[in-house]
Amino acid sequence: MLTGVLLLSACATQQQIGPAPPPLLLHQGTDVEVADVDLLAVSPAMNEFLERYILQYKNRQTRVHLLTTAVTSSGVLGFDYDASRSLSAQEAFNARAGNCIGFANMMVALARASGLRAGYQEVFRRPVWSSRGDTVLLMKHVNVVVEGTRMDYVMDVSGLDIHPSARRRLVDDNYAKALYLNNLGAEALLENDLPTAYAFMAKAIEIAPMVTDSWVNMGVVFGRNEQLDDAITVFKRALEIDPYQYSAMSNLYEVYVEQGNLEAASVLQRKVERYRKNNPYYLLHLSDEALAEKQFDESLDLLRRAIRKQNDDHMLYFAMARTQYLSGERAAAEDSLGRARELAPQKMVAWYRRPLDELVAEHQAQQDSLTP
Repeated sequence: MLTGVLLLSACATQQQIGPAPPPLLLHQGTDVEVADVDLLAVSPAMNEFLERYILQYKNRQTRVHLLTTAVTSSGVLGFDYDASRSLSAQEAFNARAGNCIGFANMMVALARASGLRAGYQEVFRRPVWSSRGDTVLLMKHVNVVVEGTRMDYVMDVSGLDIHPSARRRLVDDNYAKALYLNNLGAEALLENDLPTAYAFMAKAIEIAPMVTDSWVNMGVVFGRNEQLDDAITVFKRALEIDPYQYSAMSNLYEVYVEQGNLEAASVLQRKVERYRKNNPYYLLHLSDEALAEKQFDESLDLLRRAIRKQNDDHMLYFAMARTQYLSGERAAAEDSLGRARELAPQKMVAWYRRPLDELVAEHQAQQDSLTP
């Protein structure tokens, strides 16, 4: 199983000459073409907003202040953070919502149209993981820096807890556009729409070939399409750009194992294992393996470590409840289930309100149906 789709991730220092283009995807059907999109185009509605609320003030500091306050929940524009929506500037303005790249596109466009200097900033945080089906995602973050008369202002409506000492760096418009395309490609990959995912990743690589995330996601596309040699080529290119791109290394290791090339896999194994132990969903996987062998203490220990790394995912707390229930710790299991219910999305709350024994039995039946 290939995992490690990356959304809004980091890359090595940009260079002028990038790697060779990726191999071609072998599939049946019409090739998907990705139209070129001007992410920073300003619509008439955006111009009208600026004329009414921003441009009538000549002072640069006043314009920065008005833009900053306009996007708060009580501001004249308002903006809701939605991690699932990667949008252009116009789309984000119309929706008044979007993820960090959507917000950044909108604010950079509005700021520049207001005569202000603004650009994208990547924020390097502690790795944040999430899970969608059989795919593990590594989430990273960008925001906006607007130049004021006395200081620069950071604009960010994500609500994420970013430590003041977190490393940051400015990135150019092409880098940001590659992130946007990479996100759309990752969403297609999550739907197993490989031709569309390939098209977006290829476009992202064309625009910014030194962004390793697009190469990693491209490798996952090839792996799922059973083009294992091409997947190896692409993962190696990611590692040529950034030797510390551990997601590329982890996926490359999996391809070697699938091919039976244990000698090549052994070279990577120690680094990959060290990297994976920081991934709560890999710890969840190990916990499930221990539970299958009725090694309850080992399973619970792995889940505690996973929750220490990612304490806001209902899936991890349900796994804890399930393991505690099967090990005979019924009271603790009910507490863990309650925490899972608190963290669950609204559409799953009713599911978590059912008796724990039913949930455990249903989960086991689902797992049995997936076993060959």
